[in-house]
Amino acid sequence: MKKDFIEYKGYLAELSFDIEDDIIVGKVINTADFISFHGETLIEAKKAFRDVLDSYLDACVHAKIEPSRPYSGRFNLRIAPALHKALTIEAHKANKSLNEYTEWLIAQKLSSHSENGFQEHMCNDLI
Repeated sequence: MKKDFIEYKGYLAELSFDIEDDIIVGKVINTADFISFHGETLIEAKKAFRDVLDSYLDACVHAKIEPSRPYSGRFNLRIAPALHKALTIEAHKANKSLNEYTEWLIAQKLSSHSENGFQEHMCNDLI
């Protein structure tokens, strides 16, 4: 199944089709808060995404709380926000958490460079 994503104000949402209700549903995937939306067409789903995200951000302002920010660029490791975004998308496609996917990528890279002192059996323990 192909996964499609849309972005608004730095927030990334995954779109899927609900065959029972004949609608497009979306879920923001790069925030700790649960944000979802739907529409009968792609245009409606995109508008619903913008509307629900604007409402979320407005509610945070009114409640005087900081909204959950996408792509902070840190997860016990400082990286560029664009790399964080790309890792998030690829991890989601692989049905892994960001940490699981990043750990897997690092293990793959290190196992291919055993001359750096990283033993293959240690890599397999991580996978």
